[in-house]
Amino acid sequence: KRLAETYPNSNARQSMTMTNLHEALIEDTRPRLLVLFGAVLLVLLIACANVANLLLARAASRRQELAVRTALGAGRWRLIRQLLTESVLLSFVGALLGILFAYWGVRGLLAGFPRDTSLTEGIALDGTVLLFTAGIAALTGVLFGLAPAWQASRADVQKTLKEGNRSGQGGGHRRLHGALIVVEMAMAMILLLGTGLMLKSFWRVLQADGGFNPDRVLTAAVSGPDIKYKEPEQRRAFIEQIVSKVQAIPGVEYAASALPLLGGWQSGFSVEGKPEPPPGQRPSADITRISPDYFRVMGIRLLKGGTFTGQDRADGTQVCLIDETFAQKHWPGEDPLGKRVKFGRLDDKDNPWIEVVGVVNHVKHYGVDQDSRIEMYLPYTQSPIPSFTLVVRTSGDPSGVTAAVSRAVQSVDPDVPLYQARTLESIVSDRVAEPRLAAILISIFGTLALALAAVGIYGVLSYAVTQRSHELGIRMALGAQRREIFKLVIGSGMLLAGVGLVIGFAAAFFGLAALVASVLFQVKATDPPTYAISPLVLLAVALLASWIPARRATRVDPMIALRYE
Repeated sequence: KRLAETYPNSNARQSMTMTNLHEALIEDTRPRLLVLFGAVLLVLLIACANVANLLLARAASRRQELAVRTALGAGRWRLIRQLLTESVLLSFVGALLGILFAYWGVRGLLAGFPRDTSLTEGIALDGTVLLFTAGIAALTGVLFGLAPAWQASRADVQKTLKEGNRSGQGGGHRRLHGALIVVEMAMAMILLLGTGLMLKSFWRVLQADGGFNPDRVLTAAVSGPDIKYKEPEQRRAFIEQIVSKVQAIPGVEYAASALPLLGGWQSGFSVEGKPEPPPGQRPSADITRISPDYFRVMGIRLLKGGTFTGQDRADGTQVCLIDETFAQKHWPGEDPLGKRVKFGRLDDKDNPWIEVVGVVNHVKHYGVDQDSRIEMYLPYTQSPIPSFTLVVRTSGDPSGVTAAVSRAVQSVDPDVPLYQARTLESIVSDRVAEPRLAAILISIFGTLALALAAVGIYGVLSYAVTQRSHELGIRMALGAQRREIFKLVIGSGMLLAGVGLVIGFAAAFFGLAALVASVLFQVKATDPPTYAISPLVLLAVALLASWIPARRATRVDPMIALRYE
């Protein structure tokens, strides 16, 4: 601030931001991590609701067995210990199977990404995470096994032995089962809507036009020492020889140099005929120094004018190409060809005027889902720098010419290595790797949520049919038709699913939108198609899960049901 006050022409609006290194590294990733964490939490809660429902049903189905054990002398704590041991053992077996699936899942996930992408470097099974998983499994087993165990141990032995299997469960227990299913469906609805939004956003990222074609392009860094290439003519000859030799390699269509590749250098400039802007408000653009065939290699379209010829020299007219957003911003409705700009202030005599000789399409250098600046391209011949990125378009697999390109560079200067050789496609893949990974993971979580919700409804209805066999037998004996029994059972399941769906829909509409809005690309957090399709998918799953128990209910034999116990 003090420098800005002392030197307003050069330092106005200049600022410094101090931040923790860890925060700087995860700042862009945090929103997606929070969404994924929320998805994991919902899946865990859905699984817990399922476990609670199934353990309650299991304990109720063993009421007579436990009553017999009690009658034979088993104490309350003995029964609780037995049921808890069973539930914890089941939890640990499930955890071990989960670790095995996780091992396979991580390997499959990594196999789906390019080998040279940087995002997957830290993805592996972690000992701390495995211990946490085991702890969660044990805690789940204890918490959701304790309530049924305690309930079963308090049963009236004489009443249970007299009633036998016909006693079923009271209305309170059925309401508890129903409430758990409602909660489960609500959370599945939230997760399914989030999955739909994330998938649609990722699809938009894949379909978005970045302004260039990364297919069959190899990139590699070349760094000639400044002390060896001091003079501009030496630097120019060094770049020209490398590009020329690479161009001659069989299988290479075009070769060019770029500095930097895909943005990174920025400079303020002034526009001829426009007033000098206030201090600190000078417009700026990304600057890239290129050789003539750069646009052919990158697949960038020339919209107006011409490109560089290789004959542009430092002592001649300074020229540049600009992108369409540059032209629209500074010369709207005018022909930009022949217009002039200069770096720095209008009255700065040390910087020459630069004439616009062509316009190309806008390129999203930082990723299709990221903000990008206006772009200016300069010929390397007017200000050559011996360090640059070599870009090569090939007729086949670009990785196949890496060795030949390295030899070509070595033939120009044996002391200059080729390094950071990567396909442009892998660089672009890195740019979308994070949303892609998030979309894959949340799709897995959404599928799990659907499966768990289906299992929950199926389990509860199957148990209800078993418990109500006596009642259903009486209904059929009194004249109820099979289709009426079918509607009764399937209606119970769809009612629970519908209530949960409405609650989840409302929670997602008013709560989920704010959470996922920051990670969506060209998709509204209240996207109508997603909010229309997701409930239908969940209802279809609920209908399928209800259909099997409903069919089984119609096959109850009234005579057997009435004679049973």
